[in-house]
Amino acid sequence: MKTCIIIGAGGRGKDAYAPYIHEKKLFKIVGVVEPDKQKREQFQARYDLPDDMCFSDYKVMFSKGRLADAVLICTQDRMHIEPTLLAKKCGYHILLEKPIAPTLREVKLLEKAFEGYDKVFMTGFVLRYTPFIEKIKEIIRDGEIGEIVNLQLNENEGFWHHAHSYVRGPWSQSKTSSPLIVAKSSHDMDLLLYLVGSSCTYLSSYGDNTYFRPENAPGDVPDRCTDGCPFADTCIYNAVEQYTNGKAQYFVHKFECGTEKEDIINALKTNPYGRCVYRCDNDVCDHQVVCLEFENGVTAMFTVSAFSLENNRTLKLMGTKGEVGGCMETGEILLKKFSDMSETKFQIEHDGTKHCGGDGGLMEQFARAVDTYETAENTVDKWMFEAHKIVFAAEKARVSKQRMKL
Repeated sequence: MKTCIIIGAGGRGKDAYAPYIHEKKLFKIVGVVEPDKQKREQFQARYDLPDDMCFSDYKVMFSKGRLADAVLICTQDRMHIEPTLLAKKCGYHILLEKPIAPTLREVKLLEKAFEGYDKVFMTGFVLRYTPFIEKIKEIIRDGEIGEIVNLQLNENEGFWHHAHSYVRGPWSQSKTSSPLIVAKSSHDMDLLLYLVGSSCTYLSSYGDNTYFRPENAPGDVPDRCTDGCPFADTCIYNAVEQYTNGKAQYFVHKFECGTEKEDIINALKTNPYGRCVYRCDNDVCDHQVVCLEFENGVTAMFTVSAFSLENNRTLKLMGTKGEVGGCMETGEILLKKFSDMSETKFQIEHDGTKHCGGDGGLMEQFARAVDTYETAENTVDKWMFEAHKIVFAAEKARVSKQRMKL
């Protein structure tokens, strides 16, 4: 069995990837790098790791040379470039969480650094590995809708999800994380490239942080939802209600405070997630659209928006002989053919891992790539760099309000 080390025992490394790798025996987890002592020790105990393979600093780990076959780099967005280059120097197979870098300069630096790399280098573009997208791709390959002419992809964030991650949370500021389109949607651009099968040539983009601003507060509100807000009973972003009884309960495990209501409220009194959404220091977009033209003539419209009830993705492809679309999270696909006006419904199931089975699919693909890399034609992810270039071009187009050529 190939071996791997997890760098960053947080949401992606500890919760999404490691359990699947371990359960499916895709790799033997032999080490961890995590600066948080409690998280590191919990990870060590879970996978029975020796003390000398548990590190608080990735520099120390890399200084010892190659200790495993592969590394999964799951650090925060602005902590990607250095460990990735160190991993390359040591000759590891690399899975780097998306976005691979928070700036275009660093994306280009990685692209140049990995020219001709003879090991696997992939990123966490999970969407293309979902059973839902696999079925859509099969329908396209079988010619059921003819040639693709245009498509629409909506990333519906969910009002509660956006408030947690992009208003109160660690991705709320471009300067400390990255723009919304970079942090949230680089794998959507990868998905468009994967479905269309062609490079993007031109794009334009529009959007802003329209709603989560001080002037949109319902009145005189305190800095925190726990400070006796007079609008608590009617505010849909009331942190106490959202984290104790609403959809944002999904994120409470990140507080590491337990699940009792009193403990959650106490955590909200001091952590970033108890802040009023109109009193935060956020500056990233709460909605954005990107219009794209591809080399093969296909056009696409991508929308990411905070203003939806559910956190899901909806997709529609229109071709010369029919159309196909659906919702990734519900697994529902509807194929309509022009020739006989028929409608065919498909219900797609997945393995239960996050991103509609994409997390599991990504791990399976990474493991296969590592197992067969010596005979692979291209060990570096095909659309990785272009997808990132697209989101940075989209952000530049949004700010400048100009059409961009890629």
